[in-house]
Amino acid sequence: MNDLRNKRVLVTGVGIKPIRRIFHDIVTGEASHTPVIDGETEHKANIGAAIALECAKAGAVVHMVSHSEDKLQIVQRWIRREIPGSVIKYSVVNLGDQSGLEHLAKDIPDDLPLYWIQSLGLGAGTVEIKDDNPYIPIEEIPSELIDAEFSVTKSTIGLLQALLPRFREQEETRICIISSMSAIRSMVPASIHHAAKGALDRFTNAAMLEFEPRGIFVTTVRPGAIDTGLYDSDAVQRSVKTMCKGYGREDTRYAPPSSVAEAVVLALTSEAHITSLNLVARGQFPHEGS
Repeated sequence: MNDLRNKRVLVTGVGIKPIRRIFHDIVTGEASHTPVIDGETEHKANIGAAIALECAKAGAVVHMVSHSEDKLQIVQRWIRREIPGSVIKYSVVNLGDQSGLEHLAKDIPDDLPLYWIQSLGLGAGTVEIKDDNPYIPIEEIPSELIDAEFSVTKSTIGLLQALLPRFREQEETRICIISSMSAIRSMVPASIHHAAKGALDRFTNAAMLEFEPRGIFVTTVRPGAIDTGLYDSDAVQRSVKTMCKGYGREDTRYAPPSSVAEAVVLALTSEAHITSLNLVARGQFPHEGS
């Protein structure tokens, strides 16, 4: 049973995007995004927002983090409507500011065991990139994109350092770091994205080995392309077409953020220590290497 009652779950990188393109599941034909309804407006949930909802379903006290209070409020209202009685809190934090991360760690109540899901990425909107497109040829990579991509690993390390004193005091801690299939399969043109996701992935694996003897169980979650809104733009779609050709495909499909959220809750609640999870959409090339 997926039971997170009497647990506080910190979810970083919660966000939404407007709907600019609709993709469909290859089996059901249904839209592949996870809809966030706010009044008469529908948004696409990112992975962090979907995880917050799924953790609330499992009974957790959910503490969401993002740089955008407007988006956090929309997600909070959405979850409260979907799950009446759920306890959903949030903090507005610049995840690139170490002092902000340290304040966040100190401000989280210590009345319940704390679990953590780091779902920070370019798609969360925490960092800005041209055309929302991280998939560009090597000769066109600007320094700003390099900084943006590797800022995810830097923020992950910074928040982990801030939370470690709390985690060391707990009998058991579960952590999920959302990496990417881009950490283990290469495509053109996505070199800097692969490099950054590879760095995050290897750091997470090393952290798992270092902290496991202390009862801190770390899981790497590697989603493929997820329908968060990142893939909606024409610029990203042009890059995706090129990447698909490298795997003998004309096009690809996208999994809903809810599918990643379900995998995360499994990792947080299983009696086993799930060390890593790879998942792609049905109809998306399932290769785990170049």
